[in-house]
Amino acid sequence: MIMRSALALLLATLTTTATAEGHYDYDLDEVKPKFVSDGDTASISVRLYGIDTPESAQLCERADGSCWACGDRAERVLSGMIKNEETTLRFTGDVTHGRPVATIMIGAKDINKEMVRQGYAVVFARFLTSAMKTEYFAAQDEAKAAKRGIWQGSFILPEDWRDGDRLLCE
Repeated sequence: MIMRSALALLLATLTTTATAEGHYDYDLDEVKPKFVSDGDTASISVRLYGIDTPESAQLCERADGSCWACGDRAERVLSGMIKNEETTLRFTGDVTHGRPVATIMIGAKDINKEMVRQGYAVVFARFLTSAMKTEYFAAQDEAKAAKRGIWQGSFILPEDWRDGDRLLCE
């Protein structure tokens, strides 16, 4: 009961301060805490809206055929972008796999789209609005043309990798 109350307070704080579009009610049976750091602090994972990145253990192949840890690199790129920054989470109101879905913002900068532009995420367009699809696909086209990140060679789409597809070098 105490854990549920602490999580309710955490989510109420996040949703009230994180979005200009309004307050979203989450079913607390759907949102699961990732870990507890002490008796009154629970943390949640947030699924980033509109993008899919290589999984932590996923490898990608460079143009020369060598493999590199693109999943680990994507994680480090995101960490580097938001480290020591004042971030805002814009929640969509959806929950997937026990995680609320949100866009990370630093001021007016959409960090989810920036992950795509830098080549460490692909557009996951299924739930994006039309305007966002246009912006996100333009960022992905830019990354492809510049051969940034995962676009420098070959890779398995993250959703296919989760289903068991692998490159020869994995």
